[in-house]
Amino acid sequence: MPIARIEMLLGRSQETKDRIAQEVTHILARELRVDPDHVYVMFSEVAPNDWSVGGRRLNAPDKPS
Repeated sequence: MPIARIEMLLGRSQETKDRIAQEVTHILARELRVDPDHVYVMFSEVAPNDWSVGGRRLNAPDKPS
């Protein structure tokens, strides 16, 4: 039972997440030779103020020049 966990910022539509889940399921089922019904895809959506890159929040204001 493969499990794919996808973490991304909030704001993607349900249709987008559905397409991603279908594609990931298809690839994992094909490559791992498992039944697609046994592939799990889990989304974790994170607010920009809860995600940092390089020590800065994604929604932090730009540094003054």
